[in-house]
Amino acid sequence: MRWEAEVEKLLKRTEGEVFEKATLQSIWKLMNNGYIDSFEFPISTGKEGNVFRAKQKDRLIAVKIYRINTATFRSISKYLMYEPPQRVKRDRRSIIFAWAMKEFNNLKKLYNAGVRVPEPIAREGNVIVMEYIGTEEQPAPLLKDAEIKDAEKVFDRIKKYLHLMYHKAELVHADFSEYNVLMDGDEPVIIDVGQTVSRDNPMAMEFLRRDVKNITKFFRKYIRVDEEEILKYILEG
Repeated sequence: MRWEAEVEKLLKRTEGEVFEKATLQSIWKLMNNGYIDSFEFPISTGKEGNVFRAKQKDRLIAVKIYRINTATFRSISKYLMYEPPQRVKRDRRSIIFAWAMKEFNNLKKLYNAGVRVPEPIAREGNVIVMEYIGTEEQPAPLLKDAEIKDAEKVFDRIKKYLHLMYHKAELVHADFSEYNVLMDGDEPVIIDVGQTVSRDNPMAMEFLRRDVKNITKFFRKYIRVDEEEILKYILEG
């Protein structure tokens, strides 16, 4: 079958990484429903999972696959503790599935609020299909690796998105830094929103202060920024 051939190619491109049966079933369902036609190559690999460039007909897409057996479970469990999903079993597979659903739902909330995030397309189990950020030639770089031509403009965009995130989506990123922003040309795109919490969460203000501290520290290399002023801007309605 076509999907089996695509999975075999996927395995070869990740140097034989072992994907669990549940992951393969999720990939099969997404391919069978027309969300994925073919896989191209890995974009990034992390402790929790991998992101691949793939195709849906003529459209480039990104496919994020959370590992079930080998994910860094401690960090995922820590953030789920702050906002535990309802009626989720305690086994590893159920928690990873809940985490993927949480990230997909957060992407939808942020996208609908006007925050520049990858457009969410579909989710099945521990697999998320979303908009690919980059060109035909290469994926978009992380903010930490990008050549920044107009730091003030980029920082203003990020401030605006954090404000929209707080007021329209009513969320706080909770792990924001130059490692969680892609640069699509001169446009910042916020990624990795699985750990994002509601602004009503008791930990939300602590997380927001940390987010602001991280991003202002990075931009101080380029422009003058004031941490308290940025925080005030985000919080003001």
